[in-house]
Amino acid sequence: MTIPVLAINLDRSKDRWEELVKRAALVNVAPERIPAVDGNAIDPAEWHEFDARGFRLRHGRHPLAAEYGCYLSHIRALDWVIEAGASHAVIVEDDADFKTDFLPRLEALTRLSPAPDVIKLYNHRLSGFLPKATSAAGDVVGRCIHGPLGSAMGYLVTRQGAVKLRRALLPISLPYDIALERGWSHGASIVTTRKPLLKRVKSASTISPAGYKPTKFPFYMRIPTALFRGQDYLRRAAYAARG
Repeated sequence: MTIPVLAINLDRSKDRWEELVKRAALVNVAPERIPAVDGNAIDPAEWHEFDARGFRLRHGRHPLAAEYGCYLSHIRALDWVIEAGASHAVIVEDDADFKTDFLPRLEALTRLSPAPDVIKLYNHRLSGFLPKATSAAGDVVGRCIHGPLGSAMGYLVTRQGAVKLRRALLPISLPYDIALERGWSHGASIVTTRKPLLKRVKSASTISPAGYKPTKFPFYMRIPTALFRGQDYLRRAAYAARG
């Protein structure tokens, strides 16, 4: 089966696209380019589908324009999956690289039954991993008690999953990587592979080259954030424990 691989890439980042195409060709993948939304080119006064107050309360810092653009870029990719009618698709960011056995492992993941709506193919961390199923290629998929896992660099999504996410993930009140994995909130079935199918290339961040620390509120202004995260931690643990 042919599984579309959609790659999110800014128009001004032609070099990143060209390098991604070269990396993908090594594993016989021909990515479909999804033009990214350039949040830095949009006046914050014109940010639509954005809950500014909710973001500040939930996340405890000022939002970044690039985060806004990244979020809408993933929504654009989900729209592609829905409109194309593909049963599955992979969505990656342009700093993704592919393990040499990417395709056979990916195809085996599409045959899991019941099929998860989303399978994350890369994470920054995996703590408290609880296995749920094993693919024919030997990949164990599951959920983690601890989180967030970090990164939306690459994931496999079904068309049904894309529909669920598209309906539930707007308006924006969290960065996309955090919102994506909150299956207990948006209702999609989210799992992750214990061993990644992707790896990240070393490149400068297009979202926050200076890091996130300058955007954080003082600690006393982050009390609502702490309460939200505490509640979410319990909900994550309960979600991970479910079958």
